Amino acid sequence: MTYKVNEGVIIAAPSTSYAQQFKGNSGTIVHIEPHGPYAYQVQLKLGSRSIGFAESELSPAGFVEVVDEVNNPSHYAWLANGVEVIDITEQLNFSLGNVVKYVLRAGHKTDEPITDLRKAAWYIDREIKRLEATQ
Repeated sequence: MTYKVNEGVIIAAPSTSYAQQFKGNSGTIVHIEPHGPYAYQVQLKLGSRSIGFAESELSPAGFVEVVDEVNNPSHYAWLANGVEVIDITEQLNFSLGNVVKYVLRAGHKTDEPITDLRKAAWYIDREIKRLEATQ
């Protein structure tokens, strides 16, 4: 079976001792990394973390998650342990925060990461110019 982003799944057959602790828990697929051994990033219902699972470890849960693209957009909420991009960017100044934002969402918001990477480079250049002007 092939799953899709926002599809509900149950951790049915964990293959590692680490994943065993999640057996029987449900969650939502938030990201798919097609070539990795644990291709499906699942946001678990029991907490805010997302963990990678192999397709063989999952069973369909029979629901599709309604994604809140305002408060928790999926292209910003795919990092491990429930960390969201905003948790990192709030620790930086505006330009550097945007660098991190665009790098981390590259390839997650759309299938084409080049635009986001160009935006990140633009903010890096802007920050370099700002720092050079203060020397």
